[in-house]
Amino acid sequence: MLLKLFQGESYMQETARILLNEGWAKVVVVIVALSVVSVIMLVAETLVYGRTSDRNSVLKKLLILCVPVTAFLVFSASSVVTMETGGSWIVFAGLTVAFYVATVISYIGIKFYTSHKSKTGIEQIRILAYYDNLTGLENRRAYKEYIDTLNDTIKNSKQKPLLSIIMLDVNGLKKTNDIYGHLAGDELIIGSSECIKNVFSSVGRCFRTGGDEFVVIAYMKHEQFIEKSEELEQTLSNWKGEYINGISISIGKADMAEYPDHDADQLMIEADKLMYKNKQNYYTSQIMADNPVIEGDAKSARKMRYADNFSLTKYTMPVIRQMAEVIPGGFFIYRENEQREIIYQNSKVLEIYGCSTVDEFQELTCNSFEKMVHPDDFATVQASIDHQIDSEEGDSMDHVIYRIIRKDGTVRWVDDYGHYSHSPDYGDIYYVFITDITQVMTQKGATN
Repeated sequence: MLLKLFQGESYMQETARILLNEGWAKVVVVIVALSVVSVIMLVAETLVYGRTSDRNSVLKKLLILCVPVTAFLVFSASSVVTMETGGSWIVFAGLTVAFYVATVISYIGIKFYTSHKSKTGIEQIRILAYYDNLTGLENRRAYKEYIDTLNDTIKNSKQKPLLSIIMLDVNGLKKTNDIYGHLAGDELIIGSSECIKNVFSSVGRCFRTGGDEFVVIAYMKHEQFIEKSEELEQTLSNWKGEYINGISISIGKADMAEYPDHDADQLMIEADKLMYKNKQNYYTSQIMADNPVIEGDAKSARKMRYADNFSLTKYTMPVIRQMAEVIPGGFFIYRENEQREIIYQNSKVLEIYGCSTVDEFQELTCNSFEKMVHPDDFATVQASIDHQIDSEEGDSMDHVIYRIIRKDGTVRWVDDYGHYSHSPDYGDIYYVFITDITQVMTQKGATN
């Protein structure tokens, strides 16, 4: 049959004769069969154990595997044609073994390479899933999973751990972005993360949970937290970047020693409240300043004691408006007179009261602080404000909690931090920061 295929080609006829007479055909058939079996094993292994998305890699493996097999067949054919009969079968057998060993080594190499690449890919996916790309800190997903783990540990543990949750929020990020650009904003975030990590990584885990928000979960006593806070403050003040020098961060901390009945989620809420209060104080200090107390009647003393060094005027009001829009919460200013007229409110106040426009808000509240407060709460609220401001131990700040009625008729709870001041142009005024705390009050069992 082979002789008929090669008729007219005396050179190939001789090759066929050698293959038939010397038994080379059997050897070639065996080698081809072994190669085919290897290919079948490779395909089966990949399809059974590999992923559907990896089937393209089967072609790559086959191509690499075919290199030694193809080389073997080509070299063998040329060897059969050119070699004389006699002891040549020994050389051919050696070449057969060598090329088959090369095939096996190629297969093992491919297996090792793909396995290593797969592990590397899985690790890269894990990093993308659990680490923040900008700062390298663990992200919100990692934080949430760790909180769940801590809650299980606290629930099943008889002895409460020395767990502390520290909430940190970078001050002035939006202003930095607006003035210097987003590269400066990124630098501020990166610099903050580096300082936080350098100070707290030895005692706990550090997370970036939002744009300018960070969380540290640590095991330490309150005294150690004080030391770490002072160290962080010093580290932040000494930090220097390409665009900005020095960083300011507001911090709030809650621990199991102070709240032994809380789980990790509840500790986070307490720490967040304290952090937010400190952040409000930070922004307040950027706008207002106090003067010493002088003698006189209560109202006169109040005016002079809390004279507004910032001098709220028609010229400074645009500055306050600009700053108020970056404050994380509601902010408004009202006159301390009979009408308690509202001079200004930021967009967050409108949101808290469920209003879309300033006109809607003014219609709802009659543009008066008194109407902003639930009618059943106002008398108590006003008495508390007056007492805090006028007491000898007090300062320019007051803190009250009261209910409000939104535009849609629903009742909500708000946290109110006010700062009394006296402006030559506007008279007695209050700067007020408010936050919706309905969820917190509901958890505490408060009713509307």
